[in-house]
Amino acid sequence: MSRVLLAVVESLDDVYRRVIADPAGTRDADMLSWVGEALAPLGPQVDKRVAREARRLARLARRLRDFWSASERSAAVPADWRSAVDEALGSRGWQPTLEIVRCGLESDPSPELFEEMRFRFAVVHFRPWLEGIDYESYLASREDFLEG
Repeated sequence: MSRVLLAVVESLDDVYRRVIADPAGTRDADMLSWVGEALAPLGPQVDKRVAREARRLARLARRLRDFWSASERSAAVPADWRSAVDEALGSRGWQPTLEIVRCGLESDPSPELFEEMRFRFAVVHFRPWLEGIDYESYLASREDFLEG
């Protein structure tokens, strides 16, 4: 399950990349379709928290599109799509996928989700998550760490 969730998170990141590739040509229907495609591997019964965060990502993708399709900015889109997301949305742009990873870590922990949580937490909060704690230590007392 964790590999599926990581693929979903990567596909949701790809929604942003696709918006940045053509902000002026991206329609709301396109973004909703991309989010739906990203969630498809989870099947018809998507966890409510994951679905909520995916909807939040779709709203943020709309803001991203609107920011970069504005005539005064359209020629200045950074070449790196991640930088374009950071400039338009700041760290809040990455919060939905952080929360999806957190959901996965709570329900089906894996070393891969643990590492992804560490990476995304630092991107959103500008500080490390569980610095110096390894996966085995995390498992031993994960209820305490998930609130961090």
